[in-house]
Amino acid sequence: MQNSCMQQIIVPAILTTPAPFGRRIAPNRFLAQPMEGNDAENGGVPSERTLARYAALGRGQWGVTVVEAVSVVPDCLARVNQLILEKQNLDGFKRLVAAYKQANPDGILLVQITHSGRKGVGGTVPTTLTPGPEGARLLTSADLDDIRRRFVAAARLVEQAGADGIDFKLCHGYLGAEMLRPSNNRSDGWGGTWENRTRFLRESVPEIRSLTGKDFLIGARLSLYEGIRGGCGTLAADELLEDLSEMKRLVALMSELGMDYVNASAGIPGETSEITRPVPQARWFYLDHIRYSKTVSDVLRAASGAGKDRPAVIQSAFSLLKADALPHAAQCIERGYSDFAGFGRQIFADPETPAKLLCGEEPRWCTACSGCSKLMVRQVNDGCSLYDEYYKKLLSQGAGA
Repeated sequence: MQNSCMQQIIVPAILTTPAPFGRRIAPNRFLAQPMEGNDAENGGVPSERTLARYAALGRGQWGVTVVEAVSVVPDCLARVNQLILEKQNLDGFKRLVAAYKQANPDGILLVQITHSGRKGVGGTVPTTLTPGPEGARLLTSADLDDIRRRFVAAARLVEQAGADGIDFKLCHGYLGAEMLRPSNNRSDGWGGTWENRTRFLRESVPEIRSLTGKDFLIGARLSLYEGIRGGCGTLAADELLEDLSEMKRLVALMSELGMDYVNASAGIPGETSEITRPVPQARWFYLDHIRYSKTVSDVLRAASGAGKDRPAVIQSAFSLLKADALPHAAQCIERGYSDFAGFGRQIFADPETPAKLLCGEEPRWCTACSGCSKLMVRQVNDGCSLYDEYYKKLLSQGAGA
C-alpha cells in the first residue's frame, strides 16, 4: 500500500480491533457492502476489471467484504453484465477470491447470491411471484423449487471457490424480498402464510449446512422496511404503515436456523431509494438505519439467550456521513446496536478506506453525488464517477462500455 501514515484522522479503537463474525473472527469492524460493478463478461465470468476491483478491496483491509449480487440463474438478471455463479464460471470466481485473499488473507470474504425476480432487465425475462409488470413471467411451483436448488448449488460453488460464506439477498426488491412480503399471496406453498413465505430459508439453510464445512458462513441482507404497500416491514397486503413485527420474527428465525449474521438494510433502490441510501437532501434517514440495527440486535439478544453467542449485526447507511461515520459507528457498537459498520457507496469512492484509516490517512470520502447510481441506471460499468477517470468519462459520455 502507498500510504504515508501521517496522523491526520483518529479512528475509534473499537472499529480497528478484531471481532467475532459468526464462526470466524474478523480483523476489524469495517464491512464492504455488496456494490454491483456490472462488469462481468462471457456469460457472467468476473472480468479483469472485476478482479482489479476486488484486489483493491483486498488492499483496503476490510474486516469483511461482500461480493456484489451474483445471480444463481443466467436468464433473469438485474444488470446486463451481472456476475453469474454456475459451475462453468467457477474458475473465474476462484480468481476473484484469490485476488482478494492475496491482499487480505485474514479478511472474511462473502458472496451475495440472488435471483433478480421482477427486476430482470437487458434482454432477460423478469419473473414474478404474483402478477406483475407487463411481459413478466409468473413463476410456477416447479420454477421456485428449481431456484431454491440453484441457491444451494451456488453456496457449494462459493465454498469451492475459496470464499468464506454466502449472503442471501433478501432485500431491495429482488426475489428473496418478494417472497417475504405480506403481499405474496400465492396458494401453492410458496406464499400466503408466514411459514410458506419463509420456506425458502427454512429449507435452504439446513441443506447448505449439511453440504458445506463447519466454518462456512451463512447470513442474509434484509430490507426491514421497504416503504411500499404490502412490502417487507408491513403486516398486510394493503398496508403501507411500518410495523416490524414480521421482520422481527424473521430475525428470530435466522437465529433459530443458526445463521451467522444479519445485514440490516431498508428500502428498494429506484423505488424508495432514499430509505436505502440517504442523500444530502434526505440525510436523516440514516437514523432509521440505527433504529433498524438496534431492533435486530435486541431480537437476536433475546432469541439467543443470556451468555450465548448471537449472530453478528451489520449496520448500513454510513457512507453519507463521511468522517462523522467513525464516531457514530463506534457509539452504535459500544451501545450494542450493531457489531459492524457497513459502507456501500464509500467502497466505490475509495476501496482502500480501512487501510488508510488504520494508518491515520484520510480516504477519499463519498460525496453522495449519485454518479454511481446514474451509471447503474444506464446499465454500464459502475464505479465512482467523481474520483475515477474511467467512470467519470463513462458518465460524461452517457454511453456504455
